[in-house]
Amino acid sequence: MINAKDSGFNTAFSLAGIDLNHELQIISRYSDAANGEGNYVSYWYAPKKFAPANTSNQGNLDSFNLSNGQLIVSGWHATDYSQVENNHYLILFDNTNKTQVKSIKVTNVARPDVAKAYPTVATAGQSGFNANFGPVNLTPGHSYSLVSRYSTLDGGNGDNGQSKITDYWFNPVTLDQQASYVDSFTKTDNGYNVKGWMVSDQSINKPNAYLILLNDGQEIARTKVELTDRPDVAKVYPSIYNSQKSGFNGEFKVDPTKVNGTLKVIMRFAGDDANKNFSDQYSQDYPTNAGNFDNIHVTASQVSLSGWHASTQAGNKPYEWLIVLDNNGQELYRQEITDKGLGRNDVQNVYPYIEGANKSGFQIVIPTQENMLHKVVKIINRLTDDSAGNGNYIDIVSGPVSILSGAQTEGRKTTTYNDNGQIVAVYNDAEVISQLPELPTGCEITAVTMMLRYAGYDVNKVQLANIMPRSNNGDYGFVGNPFSPSGWWIFPTGIAPVVDRFVGHHEIMTGASMQRIQDKLKQGHLVVAWVANVNGFVNHALALTGYDAGRLFYNNPWTGRKESMTYGEFYQHWNADRQRAISY
Repeated sequence: MINAKDSGFNTAFSLAGIDLNHELQIISRYSDAANGEGNYVSYWYAPKKFAPANTSNQGNLDSFNLSNGQLIVSGWHATDYSQVENNHYLILFDNTNKTQVKSIKVTNVARPDVAKAYPTVATAGQSGFNANFGPVNLTPGHSYSLVSRYSTLDGGNGDNGQSKITDYWFNPVTLDQQASYVDSFTKTDNGYNVKGWMVSDQSINKPNAYLILLNDGQEIARTKVELTDRPDVAKVYPSIYNSQKSGFNGEFKVDPTKVNGTLKVIMRFAGDDANKNFSDQYSQDYPTNAGNFDNIHVTASQVSLSGWHASTQAGNKPYEWLIVLDNNGQELYRQEITDKGLGRNDVQNVYPYIEGANKSGFQIVIPTQENMLHKVVKIINRLTDDSAGNGNYIDIVSGPVSILSGAQTEGRKTTTYNDNGQIVAVYNDAEVISQLPELPTGCEITAVTMMLRYAGYDVNKVQLANIMPRSNNGDYGFVGNPFSPSGWWIFPTGIAPVVDRFVGHHEIMTGASMQRIQDKLKQGHLVVAWVANVNGFVNHALALTGYDAGRLFYNNPWTGRKESMTYGEFYQHWNADRQRAISY
């Protein structure tokens, strides 16, 4: 065929304005007119649809790394549009001021993991990217997005307004991160040494690093440091600017014996003026006076204590004292500690910046003084230059310590003390005895039986009912028969001989103040009180067993239960039966 050897062609068409979802067809034409019209012979190639069958678009940013001061990114962007839009660009976009920072053209790398996850995307296996933007102009606090773009255009950022593009915007990154840590803070011959690391996105435009030592919030020393390589930090904080260069080793020249507050280290990134244009991070607190009462064991006769007290001020304070204060700060007792300077390497490990921390232990046993008993106290360990425990001193103070305060049970009686050692509640856990079925009207003698049995006498209700005096006047004996439902009553003076027979004496409590009743209960003596309109009876007797701030506790012979009522309820019922009561 004529001209067969010169029949080839290689050309390019702009796809601007063309819908790739349409079928496109190439026509090859020979013509006698320059514009392709006139007399011509055409060949129509098979139509083709350039849009892929799978139009999905997905991606992931695996790494946004600023650790060496340059931006290095890695990730993947998988879409079959890349078969047509075969130029791949990465664009760094400043979301804050809505400008492009930089764009680079990249060559895709293999990502078999993506191909496995997206088997229907033909190009997924070659969708990866690893790229270095090099130095970029970044602004602390701004939000940045990485954009992955596939384009039909070879040049610029792939978008000239006519090219076909497919973009994927990865999640934005805001340059507002910072982190720091003090690895060690130790004492030196000239002051303190501090080692650690500090990173901040603010260091983009604040490149100078300073360490500043505060004592109770006041600056006492500062030093400028040159940051060193810390690949461990860069591994954990790759997205923070220049995290690779984050290590510091600084010296503070101060006299530790003149430092008496709480120390703290400021880690500062600053511009040319370190006092005006800066970004700070703060260390933990480093107290110069520290201690603890590790063990406090209280008995009725003694208090055993052990712990430690370390201070930068201890050098000229050779005496160590233990002082006990009550809840109001009043001193109750003091004693010099002689078993001191005990080895405490554990304290040294935590407080290596305090001289003598390794010899800060103490232990002591003090007597439980009467004025301490049942109180909540605070205990002071004092280092002082005075042999009597005063003078120039430095203290540590315990938390609240109970010297048998709160609820204390002895035998069957529980006494509750407040923090000042005052009794606020008493409960005598007396045996409950029901008057039924033997004594349907014998509530009084049953209540007295409970009182006497709690006092330690081996008696029972039937025995006492049989020896109880009888009379037609309740003030002298029981009216009627307590073994019968038709029995009536007996009053305190009538039943007193029964109490006298076993105890040897009695105390009529009729009309007594609530304080007198509570005093009896404190002594462990039950009080039998006569009440009206309880359990449906005009006259009834209860064995009072205890009290607290709001209620009285009692054993009820009729119900055979431990019960309680408010003070208001008690007075309502007690007043209605002439406030009769008896104890011993």
